[in-house]
Amino acid sequence: MAREKGTGNLQQEKGGRWTIRIGINGRRLSRATGTTDRAKAERCLERYLSPLGLGAARLPLAEAWHHYEMSPNRRDIARMTLKAKRQVWMDFARWMELHHGEIAHLAEVTEEAVAEYLAQFRCRHAATTYNNHVCALREMFRVLAERAGMSNDPWANVCLRADDSVSRRELTLDELGRLYAAASKEGPQWKLLVVTGIYTGLRLGDCCRLKWENVDLDRQVIQVVPEKTKRHRHGRPVTIPVHPALKDILSQVPQSAREEFVNPTIARAYMDRNWEVDEGLRRIFKAANITMSVRLEGRSRKSVVASFHSLRHTFVSLSANAGVPLPVVQSIVGHCSTAMTRHYYHENEDVLRRAVAAIPAIGLDMTHQPEAPRPAVSSDIPPAAPVRQGSIAARLKRLDRLFAQGVVSEAEYAATRLRILSDL
Repeated sequence: MAREKGTGNLQQEKGGRWTIRIGINGRRLSRATGTTDRAKAERCLERYLSPLGLGAARLPLAEAWHHYEMSPNRRDIARMTLKAKRQVWMDFARWMELHHGEIAHLAEVTEEAVAEYLAQFRCRHAATTYNNHVCALREMFRVLAERAGMSNDPWANVCLRADDSVSRRELTLDELGRLYAAASKEGPQWKLLVVTGIYTGLRLGDCCRLKWENVDLDRQVIQVVPEKTKRHRHGRPVTIPVHPALKDILSQVPQSAREEFVNPTIARAYMDRNWEVDEGLRRIFKAANITMSVRLEGRSRKSVVASFHSLRHTFVSLSANAGVPLPVVQSIVGHCSTAMTRHYYHENEDVLRRAVAAIPAIGLDMTHQPEAPRPAVSSDIPPAAPVRQGSIAARLKRLDRLFAQGVVSEAEYAATRLRILSDL
């Protein structure tokens, strides 16, 4: 008799007795063993499956990760992501061994055991960490379901939590200056790392492993495929113009010393002992008097609000606030959508203040009111002097063209349009 999938497994009922569960030819069969003893239940399972020509499920928890890593059905992900997923599985396997030693195989993991595990995990981690943990384990069980002979998915009814993530904040220009000074005192390799982060917006791993083959000082561009998106279908190279401050530092490196990595000391530390890089950055942030984590209400652990990744937020914010269109910023930092770029964009208060101040006062006596400051826009935009109504249409049309060409930002476009319309 051919099976559709699965090799049968045991499930413990509320009373403690074990029940045999098996799927054959699209049908689900159950048979009570009448015992609470796991070893006796295993023998019952063998006797029940033997006449059918089937064998009991035998994918030990200790071997599950190896089979998942070798499976052709798993998604192809970046090396660092796979490493993080392995850590998730090891944490789960250790917990199962400690609290449910009677469960030795993947198919024996029950919904009750999963719920118990998640209950203790939930109270110690933020929603984002919890959701990532659940998704990683759920996907692993899905990939191994047929190999493990699972007749039911213990993660099927697990719901994700509402997102309560705390985004990294951008750094002020004063904080950037203090960070630069602290990194310079820590050593030239740390100074280069911080400067690379400030002027490229690359993630920490990409800054650490940046190679000379990706840097063209003659053309003044850096072209690199970010590690995070390297294996994705939209993973394409990003082109980053080299800032004069970064070019000045890179040009000081002799041609004879430009072998593989731009920052070889940091690159070796990151690949072999990445905790050293984390410790070094913590020292720099502390010396710069920048608070990296704070305690938020309702959380047992501190939440990180500033880190090396803040330099990426700062890069996006400074570029956007300077009037660079978001699609251009998106292309530089390698985001797959402007929605993600907007997540990184923190509006500068001065830009917002100028935009609001450009709105004309309605119904007020403006005779003795000081003139509201106008937003700084491209010199190509026509001045806001009183003009004939016919030329206002031309100015609006010209403004629309400049916005479409990316010459002005959205905030500048809105403020200038209101200023032009106020002349009607």
